[in-house]
Amino acid sequence: MADKGESRRGSGTSSGLPPDGRKRYKCGEGGNFIQDCAEFWQAKALGRTFVPSTQTTNMARTGKAPLGVGPGIAGCQSRSAESGSERSEGADDTNVLMREYFVQMAEERRARIEREAEDYRRRREEEARISKENRRMMKQEVRRKREDERDARLLRIIRGEIKKESDEEEKTFLKGQRPVKSRSDAIEAEKERLRRRIAKAATEDTEGTDDEELTALRKQEAKLELSEKRKRGPDLLIGNNPPLVTPRKRTNTKLSAKSKKRIEQIKGDQTCEEGGTSTPAKIDLSLKHITASCGVGGKEKFEQECFDFYDALNIDELKEACRREKVTYRNREMAIECLITRRSTTAYDPTILPLPATSGVKTRSAKGITIKDENKSESSLFSDSDDDSV
Repeated sequence: MADKGESRRGSGTSSGLPPDGRKRYKCGEGGNFIQDCAEFWQAKALGRTFVPSTQTTNMARTGKAPLGVGPGIAGCQSRSAESGSERSEGADDTNVLMREYFVQMAEERRARIEREAEDYRRRREEEARISKENRRMMKQEVRRKREDERDARLLRIIRGEIKKESDEEEKTFLKGQRPVKSRSDAIEAEKERLRRRIAKAATEDTEGTDDEELTALRKQEAKLELSEKRKRGPDLLIGNNPPLVTPRKRTNTKLSAKSKKRIEQIKGDQTCEEGGTSTPAKIDLSLKHITASCGVGGKEKFEQECFDFYDALNIDELKEACRREKVTYRNREMAIECLITRRSTTAYDPTILPLPATSGVKTRSAKGITIKDENKSESSLFSDSDDDSV
């Protein structure tokens, strides 16, 4: 019986802790029940001795000590109940601390998530900004390259135009073309032409008679010499004087002293030329009046006379002579030189000169053949040359 009571006391005292060698299936630690797991781990974390609260469960329920338990043991159980109440209060504080800890952890996690989202957003914005900047730089580079190509193309065009103009100027300079005359030069040339026409008309007409054409030319010359007068301001009344009246413009038909002097000079030159040798209105370009002599210096004399003749011609007559002789006209000097060479070759070519008559010599093949036709042709040729010399 005593053994049974001891076994009961042993079982009653050991009812708060699990038997040795038994462990919880969740945490894998022994010495606690499942309802005291949180308190066990909290005490273990704080470095305290864990006292399970299940030892007073029976006393708390019945209010009596269990069977086989003495008053000392009951006092110990009451003290353990008090300590259990204290532990429950400590557990409540621990729960509050743990709750605050979990709340703080949740807040930190939420803050971390928000911070990571903000960093991700900023990183995306930075990437978008960098990509936009890169696209802008690429567009600027493409536009700059296009502008450089356009500038290079314009430079090539300008250089080509400048080179073309320089080549044209060089060709003009080499050809010896005259520059474009100014307006004053053109007016002076027109005046000179009119003076010559007036002088020519005056020589052709009889003295004391004026032709209508000459009068018109004089009026035209007077108009060229008059300068246009312009009023610089409005007409103003001065005192009691009558209002100013601008006279009507009139054509001045009188010649100036300079024009009269020039006309007289041209008339005198023409009268001198008429007194010496009169030049026909149309020059004969056949050169029948120039003869070719066969003596010493005859060829040089013939060429000099031809040069004097062609040098006295104007441009139109010289071009007509070149057309007749089938010579290309480039400029005056070369045309005169080619014409002289052509005339000299035609006059002194031995293939064109006639051979002397050999009437007394006869060959075997020419027996019985008369040379009357040859004598006739020779006589006609010499007669033509005599007529040319005359």
